[in-house]
Amino acid sequence: MSTIEELSTQLTDSGGNAAEWLQLMHAIVHDDDSDIRDAGTLMLQALQEKARGWLTHDDLVLLLQGQRDIARIRANNAHIAMQRHLQSKLLRLLDMTLLALLG
Repeated sequence: MSTIEELSTQLTDSGGNAAEWLQLMHAIVHDDDSDIRDAGTLMLQALQEKARGWLTHDDLVLLLQGQRDIARIRANNAHIAMQRHLQSKLLRLLDMTLLALLG
């Protein structure tokens, strides 16, 4: 089973919304902002590396927590429109993923 499938199951089991997660991920990897696209791509790559056994669960959590911290700093320094964009998409996706991984 892939890590994305496992994550979808964890999201559903924890009361999360796997459909929302997939929609957010799709929006992020197709975003106009290259930094947001890069963050989404990094997240997908990390999930693939976890599925291959190249990252441990703890490694994945640490990587995603770091990405969330970077996104929060960027949101704090961005214009209001970009803050809302980051908060409604990238930070939401990272929070949903981390909540599912951490149970």
